[in-house]
Amino acid sequence: MRHDGRGSAQTLRRGVVTMFVGRAFPPVAALATAPLLAVGLGVSGRGELAAATAPLLLAVTIAPLGIPTAVTYVVARSPRLIGVALRRGAVLTLLAGLVAVVVAVQAATLLSAGDETLAGYMVVGALAIVPTVLVAVVQAGAAGLGRWRLIATERVVAASVKVIAIVVLFATGTLTVAAAVIVVAFAPVVGGLVYLGLRPGEATARADADAADEASARTADLLRYGLRSWIGAVAGILLIRIDQLLFVPVGGAYELGLYAVAVTISEAPLIVNAAVRDVVFTHDAAKGDDELLARASRMSTIATGAVALAIAATAWLWLPVLFGDDFRGALVPLLVLLAAVVLGNPGSIAGTGLSARGRPGLRSISLVIACVVNVAVFLVLVPVWGAVGAAVATLIGNLVSSNLNLVLLRRTSGIPVASFYAFRFADLRAVSALLPRAGGRA
Repeated sequence: MRHDGRGSAQTLRRGVVTMFVGRAFPPVAALATAPLLAVGLGVSGRGELAAATAPLLLAVTIAPLGIPTAVTYVVARSPRLIGVALRRGAVLTLLAGLVAVVVAVQAATLLSAGDETLAGYMVVGALAIVPTVLVAVVQAGAAGLGRWRLIATERVVAASVKVIAIVVLFATGTLTVAAAVIVVAFAPVVGGLVYLGLRPGEATARADADAADEASARTADLLRYGLRSWIGAVAGILLIRIDQLLFVPVGGAYELGLYAVAVTISEAPLIVNAAVRDVVFTHDAAKGDDELLARASRMSTIATGAVALAIAATAWLWLPVLFGDDFRGALVPLLVLLAAVVLGNPGSIAGTGLSARGRPGLRSISLVIACVVNVAVFLVLVPVWGAVGAAVATLIGNLVSSNLNLVLLRRTSGIPVASFYAFRFADLRAVSALLPRAGGRA
């Protein structure tokens, strides 16, 4: 593959640091508000909030049909195409989003197990689907241009809106499940307003496109690439969210409340993984570098593992203090989910490499297989083990998808699987060198 030397590594590093800051704010906001939601809503109320927003979280991944990923791919390869890519991508996602709203509303009664109040909460959340997916398209264009600071700003704004609203509601005694659903659903839409500062015209003169790149911005080609990526995106979000979507009928709202808290905390180490994936996709689509891809994965695993270890070693102390004694049962599922995050990291970066190199369908295959395995294990274990069973199902699903991605990347690009695990002291030094920068860069 192509190499771009030290300059590419430095550019990738700067992008990762910036996205780390942006990616850190949503989980930090979730951790900051989680105790307030737990105390203000109680275990069952917290479970109802998770159940009410699960259809929205699922829909915003399914509805775009992979178009945002296709937009990033096209713009990364040829920045001058951002205008047409955004216009065509927005039309496609708007139409799909409207369909998703109708489906979510119709499915609310079934997913709420006949609870009319919970079904109403789900409908409120569904109203945020269309604006959320449109924000995702614009964000994808910004990613293709490498506008990491703008994307980070959007996430900071959305997270801040969520924290401020929850704190005010809690302090005034008006925190209800309905109010929490509105905040969680629409805070990302408010954050998306920062993209009003994105000027696609600035990129028009930055690069020329050849005939192949020009063709890739056609509606049919956007849809073709998007659908190949979309299948994996759907399977991927199912790996993460289908457990919460199906939990109430299978395991009850109480166990879901425990599991939702464990999931919220376990997502903290994913900050690093998500930041690396964001930047690696754009960088690898434009410049392709086998060595840099593997090194980025190793560094991500080291950093992710360090955060997960710190949480696992201390959670028994602060979890009952922050969330209350009723949530002590979330500790074991949390430990299992932390293991799932770390063990799935190498394959997650490898899957990003597959998509960046024009093979999103292969990544989708691994995720579909893993999703089937996850659902099967979930249905067997949750009725018996509750939240712990759901966590074990997630761990198994992550292991399956991760290793399949690594094998498929080796077959298509020749990158040895061992290169994602052959940790070097230089990787540890590189991760350590990023820490002061991450703290001083906004």
